[in-house]
Amino acid sequence: MATAHAEEKHQADLSDDASETESNLGLILDTTPAYTPTAAAQSLKVRPDTPICPYSRPVEEIREEEYPHMSNGVYLDHSGTTIYARSLITRVAHKLTTNLYGNPHSANEPAHHSGSMVDNVRLQALHFLGADPAHFDLIFVANATAAIKLVGDAFRDLAEQTPGKRFWYGYHTEAHTSLVGVRELAGRENHVCFRTDASVSSWLTPTTPLSPQGLGLFAYPGQSNLTGRRLPLTWPSLVRSAPHLRANTYTLLDAAALAVTAPLASAFSDPAAAPDFTCLSFHKVFGYPDLGALVVRRASGHILTLRRYFGGGTVHMVSTGPNAWHLSKGVPAAPDGDVPLHDALEDGTLPFHSILALGEAIDVHRELFGGMDAVGRHTAALARRMHDGITGLRHPSGRAACKVYADGEAFGDPAQQGATVAFNVVRADGTFVSYAEVERRANERGVYVRSGGVCCPGGVFSALGYEDWQMGRARSAGHHCGNERIGVIHDLPTGIVRASLGAMSTAREVDVLVAFLEDEFIKGDAGGAERWSADSGKAFVEADMREALRG
Repeated sequence: MATAHAEEKHQADLSDDASETESNLGLILDTTPAYTPTAAAQSLKVRPDTPICPYSRPVEEIREEEYPHMSNGVYLDHSGTTIYARSLITRVAHKLTTNLYGNPHSANEPAHHSGSMVDNVRLQALHFLGADPAHFDLIFVANATAAIKLVGDAFRDLAEQTPGKRFWYGYHTEAHTSLVGVRELAGRENHVCFRTDASVSSWLTPTTPLSPQGLGLFAYPGQSNLTGRRLPLTWPSLVRSAPHLRANTYTLLDAAALAVTAPLASAFSDPAAAPDFTCLSFHKVFGYPDLGALVVRRASGHILTLRRYFGGGTVHMVSTGPNAWHLSKGVPAAPDGDVPLHDALEDGTLPFHSILALGEAIDVHRELFGGMDAVGRHTAALARRMHDGITGLRHPSGRAACKVYADGEAFGDPAQQGATVAFNVVRADGTFVSYAEVERRANERGVYVRSGGVCCPGGVFSALGYEDWQMGRARSAGHHCGNERIGVIHDLPTGIVRASLGAMSTAREVDVLVAFLEDEFIKGDAGGAERWSADSGKAFVEADMREALRG
């Protein structure tokens, strides 16, 4: 009876907390700008060709119950981060307020409780990703970038112990800046950027035999952070089987964008063909917690254990005497193999409260959406709808009102295209509207997208048709990441607008985005060249900027 009473009281407390949270949320939402459509858009109805939701119940019902904080706006930046469910927060709060968690490095009972929880969630995360724990380990990190840096640092440290004292690094042009940055660890003239998929294929299957390559790392994104294009998951196995590469070249898959709406099981189903290292950020999948992971193929894990740095928890013993030495938990110090790989790589105290939240996030996500296969089908159908709606917008002259940077035929096929549309708005006279202007107007209407280069430098300039000399000119003109003042240079955009979908996105949101673009840039655009400056909040004339740059 006492237990039942305590549970009833706990549920009542949770209800009170939820009511207070909803009250506070209401105050916030009251100050959030909502989309205010024109009369034509106000009559907008969800089109009759709305795809059938693959979830166990309608996504609109899930939205109403689990995502009230999304009710006053159209959120289309799921590639940045998706949104957390209400029940996830209440479950995490319940766990934290009904259990005692200590530092896993201590030996007391609360510490053991935390340690067991971390071990369980690690296995839970591997199973969610479709990675067999017998063949893969998971290292908790802050985010995907931290995972990439861990791998890059390990290769640099290992290379310094080889005769050549360097390693080769290759990366795809559509790589996130975090992947591009690893080239600085390889050193000048030791890195290559593959500009196309075809150039990767030529490298993997050369027409003439190549000499065996030394220590190397090939990195690429599973999905472009810019366009949502999905790259081949077959490359790791081809690297492993290439005669000139298989001895010393490893693969790093950036799955951060891919994991938002795609199952990763196909990447891990065959350990012999899987990437050696795979990174992702869980906040992009679940909205919360802010936590990342590096999934390591156990057969390749030894590469990471020769890094120089060590922190709390990754060493067996340390001497600070005149003859300084330390006994690492890495492979050289554990020939019996009893030390798990993650113990040798997770420096310091783990974010165990965030790891607890990850376990709850996986459970809630599966209960709401049934699995990533269903999420993939749902978002692929909506992405097709979004692409068709945006490309269907026309000025009275018949000119397309938007330029989309993607293969239109790929939309609707999850193997080729993610739930992302990258585009720029085109005026009736054929000139481009600054991406910053589009995002500003969207924000005013409560339509939330992302704009700019979206941390994909090679991808954005390739999509926009820039040559190297034009990139140099843009730099000389003062353009850089985060600079919204120069959205167009010599009639070429310097960035794009990106709309991306998530598990809880709806057809209505897609239709509102299309209606917004029509309202603002077809019905409401007089074809003028006035642009907006984010720094000053004042308008200036694009033609004047072009003239100044010419001078």
